[in-house]
Amino acid sequence: MRNTVWAGVLGVLAIGVAVPGTAGAHLERPSYWPDPAPDTSVSPPAGGAVPSARSLASAVSTTPAVRKRPGVVRVVCQGPKGATSMRLARVAIRRAQRDGFRVRPSQPIVRYSAKQARHMLSINRKLRDRCRFQSVQDAVTASGNNDRIVIMPGLYTEPEARKQPTNDARCKPLLQKDASGDPTPSYEYQVTCPHDQNLVYLQGRAVVGKPLPEPRSDRRGIPKQELGPCVRCNVQIEGSGPKAEDVTIDAGLDYEGSGPEARPLKHAKDVVLRVDRGDGFVGRNFLMRGAREHGFYTEETDGVLLDRTKFFWNADYGHLAFTSDHQLVKNCDGMGAGDAAIYPGAAPETGSQRTDFYPDAPRMNTTVTRCDMRNSALGYSGSMGNAVRITENHIYGNTAGIASDTLSSAGHPGFPADSAQIDNNFIYANNFNTYTKGSPVKPLVTVPIGTGIVYAGMNDARVHDNWFFDNWRFATMLFAVPDALTSFGGPEGDVYPGVSCPGAPGNGISTSCGNRYFDNRLGQVPPGFTYPAKLDEYGVPHGNPTAAALPNGTDFWWDEFPNNVANCWYDNAGPGGAAATGPGDAGRSPALAPNILPNCNGGKDPASSVGNGDVAKERYLLDCSEGPDGGTGPLDCDWYSPPARPGSAAAATRSRQVAEASIAFAGTAEARELRARMEALSRTGAGG
Repeated sequence: MRNTVWAGVLGVLAIGVAVPGTAGAHLERPSYWPDPAPDTSVSPPAGGAVPSARSLASAVSTTPAVRKRPGVVRVVCQGPKGATSMRLARVAIRRAQRDGFRVRPSQPIVRYSAKQARHMLSINRKLRDRCRFQSVQDAVTASGNNDRIVIMPGLYTEPEARKQPTNDARCKPLLQKDASGDPTPSYEYQVTCPHDQNLVYLQGRAVVGKPLPEPRSDRRGIPKQELGPCVRCNVQIEGSGPKAEDVTIDAGLDYEGSGPEARPLKHAKDVVLRVDRGDGFVGRNFLMRGAREHGFYTEETDGVLLDRTKFFWNADYGHLAFTSDHQLVKNCDGMGAGDAAIYPGAAPETGSQRTDFYPDAPRMNTTVTRCDMRNSALGYSGSMGNAVRITENHIYGNTAGIASDTLSSAGHPGFPADSAQIDNNFIYANNFNTYTKGSPVKPLVTVPIGTGIVYAGMNDARVHDNWFFDNWRFATMLFAVPDALTSFGGPEGDVYPGVSCPGAPGNGISTSCGNRYFDNRLGQVPPGFTYPAKLDEYGVPHGNPTAAALPNGTDFWWDEFPNNVANCWYDNAGPGGAAATGPGDAGRSPALAPNILPNCNGGKDPASSVGNGDVAKERYLLDCSEGPDGGTGPLDCDWYSPPARPGSAAAATRSRQVAEASIAFAGTAEARELRARMEALSRTGAGG
């Protein structure tokens, strides 16, 4: 998948020479967006909307109305006649009543009442009596459309799945070509060798035909020749403990420490739970831990609800959704990812590039809400993250909080990324140095330490009503990605009308236009705020929450790439309610060049915002493209070293030096050459 090292991005952006680097990962099949309409061949229909969850109590209900509902309940437990799971359930319920628990670290403790405890204990006793499975995979394999699987408390390592070989020779003939011509596992490969990569695999549709010899450039709709009928649509998997950690599905080995957040030193499988074309899937109240790549992975699926799920120590992504529609991820907790805790990539074109394939567009196809995304290289990410909404979350303790980009590695349709919305979040203290030798998280991406949002080539985003504070380098970054960089050769699949950059595609710059940042609070401390203990537990630097303000290093950073248009910053407030007008705001958040960002007359005149190019900023990005080095000059890259605390003497000195060096650099021959290269990229997209 993506895992593209940002050095390649910045190298092309600054000088027109691609220097790509990737982290090791399985190649994935050419992927298509599913039909957004409900599949009425299943009753009730599958897909077409975010599915509704069935209550845990209904799994053991004997009332006639509940018993008439479609689907069979299968119970998974541990120990003879479920004795181990029942013992664990009693302990967990007793602790939930006595001590309480947190759904996620930033939230208050929840305690069971005596009535709730008795109710949960009764449900688990009934589940124990109905338990027929000790393997999650066995229960999944036995299930069909509308069925549900309830997992009682325990640690599920799936020994039989772990024994299965990786790169199984019997499935080699089932490889298919991706857009670059490389062999990748087909859908039939996954179905035939479900544990080649996956600890638990849910096959949603039957295999009826071979994939296309060459992938279609039009990625709207899975090719009919291989799209079989639903065999496991509308499936629900849930844990029966009070909290998600009570049911752990585990792909790790050789754990360091104990408890749910113990870190695996090795990995048995690449993916904990993969839901493949499983329309209408619901996952509730369990932890996915310890995968070599991804905790939860869904592909080409229409309709997904994840509620109270957790993703710990999955080395690549905690959650990965790909070319999937009608998704809701809520009440989640993700940490320990080398890329991102949450990642919906190649999201459908339901935003500004919508087509008649999506008759209800524009709409948000994916929502992530009331989640903690923390203690990872990135809290959230998503290449081609079109029309994804991130709302009411806590995003903290990462190297960078959010990064959404238009880098189109093989298999990422949806160029260019557009219409993301980030609103009403707390984005703070993203100062985790994962580049140091002793970091427990091994980063697979290179992003600037101390940053809230990095938008590399996003269009038409709306960033509003968020609290940005205590991010020691930048609260937000926005910069262009020239078309010459995309996929290091061209977009994956078709590019649809609606690209907001004038003349795109074809003028060399299709990205970083039409973005709005408004009504955000910067450097302010939210009323009643306290830092989650997980910041100190993982040694993440942060300020004092009792302080009057917790400023960011720089609130807004924009590269001002030539001919980028309609990027506007307005009605944002800094500490004490003072206007936050962007880089250069005197005495508060100086930028790499002393200028004020365009507010577009309060957003009413977006045409007034046009990038004129800032050679000092591009020089800075160019240096970052070369990776960590020993340079400490004002325009040398500082991404890979911890930033100084905002307001300190060291931070003030750095800001002054950068401002002075930026002005001096603008008059040099190197700056003139760099400006010519930028202008050539914006004219041709090929580096001149």
